[in-house]
Amino acid sequence: VAMSVRTAVNKAGGDANTWIDAYTAKDGWYRLDQAQRRLEAWVANLDEDPEERAFGVVRRAHEDVCHAMAEGFTKALVKASWTASASQHQTRIYSEVVADRPKPVAYLFVDAMRFEMGVELSERLPKTSEVSVRHAVGSLPSITPIGMAALLPGASASFSVVEQGGKLGARIDDAFLPDLAARKKFAAARVPKLVDLTLDELLSLQPSKLSKRLEGAQVVVVRSQEIDHAGETGFTFQARQVMDTVIDNLARAIRKLAAAGVEHAVVSADHGHLFFASDRDESMRTDAPGGDTVELHRRCWIGRGGATPPGCVRVAASALGYASDLEFVFPTGSGGFKAG
Repeated sequence: VAMSVRTAVNKAGGDANTWIDAYTAKDGWYRLDQAQRRLEAWVANLDEDPEERAFGVVRRAHEDVCHAMAEGFTKALVKASWTASASQHQTRIYSEVVADRPKPVAYLFVDAMRFEMGVELSERLPKTSEVSVRHAVGSLPSITPIGMAALLPGASASFSVVEQGGKLGARIDDAFLPDLAARKKFAAARVPKLVDLTLDELLSLQPSKLSKRLEGAQVVVVRSQEIDHAGETGFTFQARQVMDTVIDNLARAIRKLAAAGVEHAVVSADHGHLFFASDRDESMRTDAPGGDTVELHRRCWIGRGGATPPGCVRVAASALGYASDLEFVFPTGSGGFKAG
C-alpha cells in the first residue's frame, strides 16, 4: 500500500483540492494510514514480537510516505493561500449537516479520529443503515480546543482563534471558548433541549435510564476522548490496542442511541493524528521559534514573532480569516517541535 501511494504522491500536482480528493477518494491514500493502524493493532496482540528487521522495513515505508505526503500537502496549501474552498469546512458541519437532520439527532465529537477511522466505522454499522462518509477541512491550528469549537453551532457565521487573558481559544460571536466547560455552556445556550454525554457514560447506561435521559432531547452530544487520551499518555503499546476498540464502541453507541429512538447520527472529529511506534528521533525534533509564545505543541507553535525554523512554515492568523494578531508555525513534514 505504501509503495502504490508513494507513486501517486510523487505524481501529484500543486493543487490543494486535488491532494484532498486523492486522500479521501474511494480507494484513496487514506488506505495507507488505515493499513498502518491495523498493522500496529495486530502486532500489539501477537504472543511473540515479529522479526525486528522486517517489521522495521514496513514501518519505515509508512513513515517515508507519510513525510512526503505532509510536505507535499503543506506546499500545496501555501500555494493555495491556505484555502481549499472545494471542500466543506469544519465550521459548517453543524449548520449544513446537523441542523437539517430530523430530530432527535445525535452529534458525536470524537477527539483525534482520522478520516480512515471514519471509513472503517461506516463499514461496522448495520447494513440496513443509510450511511455516508464525507470529508471536511479542519480549522487551524488543529488542536482540540480549536477543532471542537469549530463543530459548535454559530461557528459557520463567526469563528476566530484568539488570545485572551493569556489563554488561547476560539471565539464565536462574543463568546471566548478556551476549554470544555466554556464550550458546553455555549452549546447549551444555543441549542434548546440539548443532552450532553460522554461515550463511556452512554455505553454504561441501562436502556431504560438512557431513554429517560433522552426524553424530549433535540440534539444529543456524545463526546469521545479515548483516541486522543491514549495517544497523549505515552503508553504506546496500550494506545495501539485502544485505537481499534474505539471504532467498535462508536458503532455500539450509535446502535444503542437508535434503539432509544435517536435514529439519526452525525459523527465528526476535531482533528486527526499521526501515530508512530516510537518517539521522534532527535533529527526529527525542531527547536521552537521563540518570540512571544502563547502555546507550544509537538506539531504547532502559536504566538508572535520569533524565527521560523528550517523545515517549518509560518502563517498569520489573519491569513486564515481570523480577527487576531497571532501567528502559527507548523513543521512541514512529519517531525515535531521539542515539546511534550
